[in-house]
Amino acid sequence: MNDRKKKKIFIPLFIFFIIINVGCFSVKDWLDAKGIDHFVLIGANAILFLLAVMSIYLLIRSMNNPNPNVFVRSVSAAVFIKLIVIAAAVIIYLSAAGENKSFYAVLAAMGLYVIYTIIEVRGALRLNRKKDGDS
Repeated sequence: MNDRKKKKIFIPLFIFFIIINVGCFSVKDWLDAKGIDHFVLIGANAILFLLAVMSIYLLIRSMNNPNPNVFVRSVSAAVFIKLIVIAAAVIIYLSAAGENKSFYAVLAAMGLYVIYTIIEVRGALRLNRKKDGDS
C-alpha cells in the first residue's frame, strides 16, 4: 500500500475538524445562548481529532503485519486509549468547571465522537477494500 492511499484516509478527518472549528467560531454566540460552551466544544473536537488520527495510524501500521492478531490488538488498544483519554477529559472538565459546567457541550462532544468514529470506520473499510483488491 503506497503512502498516497494512506494519506487519503486522513483527508475526511481534516475536513471535518476544520468544519467543526469554523462552525464553532462562526456561531459562538448562538451556541453560548443555547448553553453550549463553544470553547469546550472546540477543545473536545481537538481531542477527538487527535485520537482519531492516532487510531488510524495504529490501524495502518497493523494492516502491514501478516499476523491478524496484530490488527485485533491495535484496534483494541485504540479503543482502550480513546476510552481512557475521553473519560479523563470529561472528569477533568467537570471537576475544573465548577458551577460553569456545560453539560450540553459534553453531549455535543459525544455526538462528535460518534461522527469521528463513523469517519474512521469508513476509512478503515476503504483501506481494507483497497488492500484486498491489491492482492
